[in-house]
Amino acid sequence: MSLPDRSFVAVSPEVFYSNGAFLAVTRRDVDVLKSAALASSRRRARLCFHSSPEDSQQEMLIVMHRDSYVCPHRHFTKVETLAIVEGTCEALLFDASGHLVERVPMTPPSDGGAFFYRMPPDQFHSLHFCSEWVVFIETTIGPFSPAASESAPWAPPESDPTAGATFLATAMGSLS
Repeated sequence: MSLPDRSFVAVSPEVFYSNGAFLAVTRRDVDVLKSAALASSRRRARLCFHSSPEDSQQEMLIVMHRDSYVCPHRHFTKVETLAIVEGTCEALLFDASGHLVERVPMTPPSDGGAFFYRMPPDQFHSLHFCSEWVVFIETTIGPFSPAASESAPWAPPESDPTAGATFLATAMGSLS
């Protein structure tokens, strides 16, 4: 699948890279990402505004379906920012042993809630999707390296979204 009228490169069914030139995203682009997310086993898709994983600035438009599961994880040395464009979710913060310590409802700015966060390094975090779709901008510094992050050893892997949903529901029930 390719995004219309653009020079994007699909590097997987759910990841697209731009050519690094000027980019203005439209509703049509978001709709195409949603279609890609529906076709993806993980129910997500992203458009990387940067042109390669080696770029020093990593900026992505990410589309997640309600059925997607983000395994709690942490970045060892990098800060991550997230800004909500569409939909609602909760940012979930965990301690190192897997206990949920904070839930932050996230909404678009027009809804009056928190719409932006800055996640510090070494903080286990995840997202719980409340609406059918959540669209957000995420940024971090590059280059991208899987070794710079760790999935929580106490949480189900992303390959098991059913167990992940159960895990998050149980964790959220413990912090009511």
